[in-house]
Amino acid sequence: MSRTLVKRLAFPVLIIFGLLVASFLIPFLNPDYDKITQYLMDDNNKVTAAPPFTPEEMPLLGSDRLGRNFLLLLIAGAKFTIFAALFIAALRMIFGFGFALLYTFLPGSFTRTLKGLGEAFQYLPLAIVVFGLLAPLEGAFQGDALPSSRYFFIQLAGMAAITIPSLGIYLGEEMKLFMKQEFVDVSKTMGAGRFHLIRKHLLPQFLRHSIVLFSEQVSQALSLLIQLGIILMALGGMKVAEFAIGPFEPSNPVYFSETNEWAATISMNIQQVFTTPLLVVVPLILFSILILSINSISATLKKVLIDSDLPFQKEVSGEKKANEKVVRSEELFTFKG
Repeated sequence: MSRTLVKRLAFPVLIIFGLLVASFLIPFLNPDYDKITQYLMDDNNKVTAAPPFTPEEMPLLGSDRLGRNFLLLLIAGAKFTIFAALFIAALRMIFGFGFALLYTFLPGSFTRTLKGLGEAFQYLPLAIVVFGLLAPLEGAFQGDALPSSRYFFIQLAGMAAITIPSLGIYLGEEMKLFMKQEFVDVSKTMGAGRFHLIRKHLLPQFLRHSIVLFSEQVSQALSLLIQLGIILMALGGMKVAEFAIGPFEPSNPVYFSETNEWAATISMNIQQVFTTPLLVVVPLILFSILILSINSISATLKKVLIDSDLPFQKEVSGEKKANEKVVRSEELFTFKG
């Protein structure tokens, strides 16, 4: 790869990689990172503070309402947030690509109906749709009928499934345009079947675009996690902490999460946004940094793989490709779902 490409990818990749490494190291280096602290005492055994602690009382970001070190919770939960977004994006791309292949070869009258439904669905707030679909399972989780780990993967599958039709229709429309190229018509005239067209034409053409589209889907998955966190739905679910500090108040419950992913930390502390804003603002800042890093990677890959503004290799082959026809568009594969 060229030095320019490496320089542009290095910083955002290092940020993501650093978060992952730190997230795995925290439980190993500090097994008690999520230990509940009931109060702080001075040298005279006098109680000086009760949770949530301020950054001065518990560096660097204070604590949540259970007295747990908030910075350590965020770092430890980073891996769940990042891998969840990657998993959602992978499911969307795999099943969306399969849906697109079916859509491409369907009769025109049928695809027009699907396209209209897909375009209408894009205007629905996805967070509300996901919340409505998963709300019945929330009751099963709260009743201990559904384990947190199983609920976690069901949530990921639901977040991926709701955008698969729209993504598949979008990709299918691009594939239909590509299938109108002259060399594709020549292949059909020579007796090429659908499997041959997919293997020799569609897959090579759309593989590069899919890499860029995957990175965009990661950013959209992170954005969806933020919205769900604000409306009190977190990955793996949240439990009411009956062991919370002080008397249990049903009107103001204290929540905890088994994953501590960033959307969960927002959900757990959203009621404290006016009294202790750091508990909500810091996870949002981390989400912003992560999304900015993903978008930077996506923009660089788009320039290399689609726009060809950056050299992928130091030495470009002298082979002439004047006879090749390339399908390009400024808005190609910038999915907005």
